[in-house]
Formats: sequence, C-alpha cells, structure tokens
Amino acid sequence: MASGSKRRTEEENREFNQDWVESFAFICNTDGLPTCLICHEKLAHNKKSNLERHFTTKHTQFAGKYPTGDALKKPLKSSKKTVKFHAK
Repeated sequence: MASGSKRRTEEENREFNQDWVESFAFICNTDGLPTCLICHEKLAHNKKSNLERHFTTKHTQFAGKYPTGDALKKPLKSSKKTVKFHAK
C-alpha cells in the first residue's frame, strides 16, 4: 500500500462469524451486512467490535434479561423469521 492511499474495508475480506448470532443478536442479511435481530438496524462492516458496541449500548435491557446461552436462543429464533438473511 502506498504511503498516501487510504485503507479500504473491502480489501480486508471480513466475513460474518456465526458466533455473533448468539453473542450479539446479529445475522448476515442478503447484502452480506450484519443486521440486528432486535432493532433490524444494518451495520456497515463485519467487525466484532462494531457489533458488540451496538449490542451493549442500544440493547442493555435485552442483554440483562436474556444472558447468553439457552435463554437467548428462544427470542432470537423468533426474530430470525422476520428478517431476510442468508447463511454463510
């Protein structure tokens, strides 16, 4: 990379990690963007830090009510039905 050019996120080859579904309530939509199962907001990049920040700042009550694991799987399963996505 030349010293004056900017780094592009498309060149980083980031892929959606399936662990993020249960950890942060995100899925990968048809455009390849992470989509929140709770508020249906799309984030611009597949970065764990962005997903984690969104989940902890915007959905603090949800995180407290449904800790990770089996308690989280039931509400996420019903939310998945309403969002169009593709599995990678």
